Amino acid sequence: MQEMSKTTLNPKDVEVSISEICDGIYRICGLVDTYGITFNQFLINDETPTLIHTGPMGMYPLIEEKVKEVIQLDKLGYVAFLHFESDEWGGMEFLKSPRARLVCSDLSSKLNLTGWYNMPVDHISFWDGEVLKTGKKTLRFIMTPHVHHWDSMMIFEENTKSLFTSDLYIQPGQNKPVVSEDLSESMISLYRAVGIFASERPVRETTKRLVSLNPNMVFPMHGSCIDKSMFNRYADAIMDKDFAYTNMLLGQKLEYNVT
Repeated sequence: MQEMSKTTLNPKDVEVSISEICDGIYRICGLVDTYGITFNQFLINDETPTLIHTGPMGMYPLIEEKVKEVIQLDKLGYVAFLHFESDEWGGMEFLKSPRARLVCSDLSSKLNLTGWYNMPVDHISFWDGEVLKTGKKTLRFIMTPHVHHWDSMMIFEENTKSLFTSDLYIQPGQNKPVVSEDLSESMISLYRAVGIFASERPVRETTKRLVSLNPNMVFPMHGSCIDKSMFNRYADAIMDKDFAYTNMLLGQKLEYNVT
């Protein structure tokens, strides 16, 4: 009998850092060696402080400690995840802030937070173009289906023109809080090896929309932040290079045997 796979993602010993990127928006970052990428969370310190992503289950207590360097944990008002995956909100069960409400896409709510045991009922879901004000900042939600997952969305903070793109514009390795070099080819190579995009088309359609927003800063979930002087290089790579699934999944080749 073949031995059952016991792969788990529970990075308890990750070294986590925090950096203010711009105007009260902080990047919390830890390199997970298993995948060779950083897992990033973003804290928006406003009248109603907001955390975007919690990180996976074992990593969350470390992230929580970094949040407490900026605000008291019980002041956290919203916790947003941009699609249903463990590194997006695996730490949600351990959230110890009684005021915090879970924020997700309308599709995440309907597909993933309904009918599952022990899922939080008290959450807020948003559709494309809807907004959430946290004080001085305004979060506009952008539905991005099939940019990784069916339920995926992104967030654009309108006052600072900050764009939170989840798994789009990833870069591997541990780099500076704000990238100072063009790592777009590394991004494309990683997408080819991992196989998270079934097709280039929805990703490119979303990229056109994001370029039209003219963001000042882009906050990917993996890798460094990207300022406006570098953003077009990453957007151009998405538009010009092939990166969709071609039988590679997490670096392993999938062979089809058709008889």
